[in-house]
Amino acid sequence: MEKDMTQSKAPFRKHSLVLEGRARAKLAGVTAVSCFNDQEVVLETSEGEVALLGEGLHIEQLNLEDGQLDVTGSISAVEYSDLSPRKERRGLFSRRRK
Repeated sequence: MEKDMTQSKAPFRKHSLVLEGRARAKLAGVTAVSCFNDQEVVLETSEGEVALLGEGLHIEQLNLEDGQLDVTGSISAVEYSDLSPRKERRGLFSRRRK
């Protein structure tokens, strides 16, 4: 009897980002949140690592089963990295911290 390998893997969810002004970000395709505080939310998506930067950031909703994340606050920047966090943890973003 042959096993169907597609059932054992999590489904690929395409990444998308909707920025409503600079006050709310809605993301899809989120697979994990690496770290967060009121100035930075770093997350892993199906297409790489993403950092939301700003002030007063707050995770309103997180559903990893559906890959959904909503963040509110004063969003000043969005940074993408193609680096896999498993290979180099926070490689792109670590240069800001001293």
